[in-house]
Amino acid sequence: MEIDKNNLNKKNILVTGASNGIGKSLAINLSKLGANILMLSRNEVELDSIYDEIKEKYKTDPCILKCDLENLDDSKSQEIVNIILDNYKGLDAIIHNASVLEKMSHIQSYDSKTWEKILKINLTSSFMLSKHLIPLMQSSSNPRIIFTTSSVGNKGKAFWGAYSVSKAGINALSEILADELESISNIKIFNFNPKATQTSMRALAYPAENPVLVKKPDDLFDYYLWMLSEESSDSKNTYIEFDENNAFI
Repeated sequence: MEIDKNNLNKKNILVTGASNGIGKSLAINLSKLGANILMLSRNEVELDSIYDEIKEKYKTDPCILKCDLENLDDSKSQEIVNIILDNYKGLDAIIHNASVLEKMSHIQSYDSKTWEKILKINLTSSFMLSKHLIPLMQSSSNPRIIFTTSSVGNKGKAFWGAYSVSKAGINALSEILADELESISNIKIFNFNPKATQTSMRALAYPAENPVLVKKPDDLFDYYLWMLSEESSDSKNTYIEFDENNAFI
């Protein structure tokens, strides 16, 4: 399918976990197409570097949102809303990409502090941001919310602990939102499983794996491009999974 890449010009897109990995790839590649990227991460140093690169090369209007998703609450979410309203007319898309693994461990030795941290960053923050930012998307002509899931969210797997549980929660949250918004809004919900990708999280989970044999974050971009496009508007499938043949339509 031929996708109109001009569709993203001047669109305002928020990407969480934008300082590295898939999030960084999205920030740069979407900026190439003229989108204004609102980059959210706790790593301000990395965000500054990406911001400077985008401003110099692509002349778009990016924004840095320094935020530790572990501490996100209603008040901090409202601060993000206020920043967006002060700098942009609205929001066209949210890509919930930020996620942490922290550790591989069986349940009996899983400490509660790590469990709570992972659930807050991977799941609760997606709920908080969606709750507060959806009203900013109502005037968009082609609004999208894209969640990021994992195969261990579809079926629990030993030692994946809170990460697996958080992704199962993301699956449910995306389905709930899709069902709630279907008849009252033009916001389209997608839940994307990128599968094995070269990221620091992947390296932590599979330390013996040769990263050269794993696809790069840039290899996912066609999927995001389609999900953000008008061509995906009539799709009945809200769960999208990476396939080497791009058989996702």
